[in-house]
Amino acid sequence: VGKHFDSFKLKSKILTFILTKGLIIGGLFMLIISVIILNNGMVKKRITEENNVVSAKVLETPMDCDNLGRRGGYYKLQYNGQVFVKKGNRLICETIYGKKEVNVLTNAQMDKLIFLNEYEESNDFLYGILLGFFGLVITYKGWKK
Repeated sequence: VGKHFDSFKLKSKILTFILTKGLIIGGLFMLIISVIILNNGMVKKRITEENNVVSAKVLETPMDCDNLGRRGGYYKLQYNGQVFVKKGNRLICETIYGKKEVNVLTNAQMDKLIFLNEYEESNDFLYGILLGFFGLVITYKGWKK
């Protein structure tokens, strides 16, 4: 009986913690994710502005561009002795399918690659700002509670 009572007390404490601090923790988690998304957008913007076009070797593409889902597919590119796994939509698939090399953009350190139109099609800033706003609202609601 003692073990079950201790287990119940522990579950009760965990549930109380989640109910009292859950919104704050969830909101802060959303804020952290939004900062990461915004940083990705800044990196893509900077690489696009630098306009350092290089040729990367295409290692792997999806088997069929027509059957790509909404999320797109993954592509393996090799540049400067490194292998990059990139995610892309059907348009990117049709652009590089069957090619041995593709033009991409890289940063000055040559350790990041983006497709030529990746920044223009990116919604990182919009999603990052929206997620950050919701994170702030949720954190505020939890703090107020």
